[in-house]
Amino acid sequence: MKQVAVFETRVITCLGDLNQNWSALMAGSSGLGPHAAFPGMTVGAIPALEDPLGRAKRFSQLIDLIALDWPPLPIDTSLVVATTKGAIDEIWQGDSGSRSLGQPWNCGEFIGQRFGLKKGARTVSAACASGTLAIINGAMQIINGEANFVLVVGFDLLSEFVASGFSSLKAISARPCRPFDQNRDGLSLGEGGCAILLGARELGRTHGFKEMAVVSGWGASCDATHITAPSREAVGLIETIGLATKNLKLTVGGINAHGTGTVYNDAMEIYAFSKLWENPPPVHSVKGAIGHCLGAAGLIESAIAIKSLNERTIPPTVGLERPEPQLGQALTGHAVPITTESVLNCNSGFGGINAAVLFSNDPKQK
Repeated sequence: MKQVAVFETRVITCLGDLNQNWSALMAGSSGLGPHAAFPGMTVGAIPALEDPLGRAKRFSQLIDLIALDWPPLPIDTSLVVATTKGAIDEIWQGDSGSRSLGQPWNCGEFIGQRFGLKKGARTVSAACASGTLAIINGAMQIINGEANFVLVVGFDLLSEFVASGFSSLKAISARPCRPFDQNRDGLSLGEGGCAILLGARELGRTHGFKEMAVVSGWGASCDATHITAPSREAVGLIETIGLATKNLKLTVGGINAHGTGTVYNDAMEIYAFSKLWENPPPVHSVKGAIGHCLGAAGLIESAIAIKSLNERTIPPTVGLERPEPQLGQALTGHAVPITTESVLNCNSGFGGINAAVLFSNDPKQK
């Protein structure tokens, strides 16, 4: 069977590019703060993007930042795009109708043109698991012989529409979110974009690409418990991680969790990890630093997981002050070394959707 490798990553968040994100995480710094458009909230806005929020102009600027100085791609590279709402405020505010740029049904065409790709795009819009599911879709194309290389791009914008929705669910914290903290009280919204180049491992060198990690396993499921709430027994996430790790036959050196800072999501993940492992591997979340980037979250967090893998370090969870005790030493407010060369990234979304990808540099898991 073909092996799928990661050859390039590009991240843009409120903290900057991937290296800037990494430095901030290691320093325990957050990019979350107040914004005039979102009273009573803290958000992760990208300083380089111009207003208005949630609109086509902001979408095109974000894609330009992601595509800037991207290396030439093989001519037959496929494209998978992930987003939840795209530039939703264009429609919500009644400006442009269904033809508005940056919507889930047309953003793939624009992104493909920006990266110089000739094939059509597949777009995944599956709540907050969209980015991770898009990586899985790309990996499956390579395994099945549909493509040799797949560019996976995820994005979402700060949006008044989305903020209103989460606010109506009483899911937003007034202060920067505190993933896995005993006093957590809601999420912080962020915006961001990420591009990850996947390819058949044996072809990477012939194109001059440097291998960053191998996709050792993946899983996806839907527990369908509730339209927004996760399963209290974590049935979907437990099944998903079992698929990604071949029922834990593949070892996990660390977990980049979904970790939204909401009461029920974090409790569900803690339950899953404690059921799967007697002594869980180190667990962290990046959302206390950059906020919840929705459809881009799985991609951004995968890129950070790969960086973590190559730095052999799990960063601290920014905002974590009083860790929930159920995971013991797996939850910490400081960086810890990775003893096994693999990192699991997992995400969960509305409707009970769960997705996970295991990235590895361990020869036994390649």
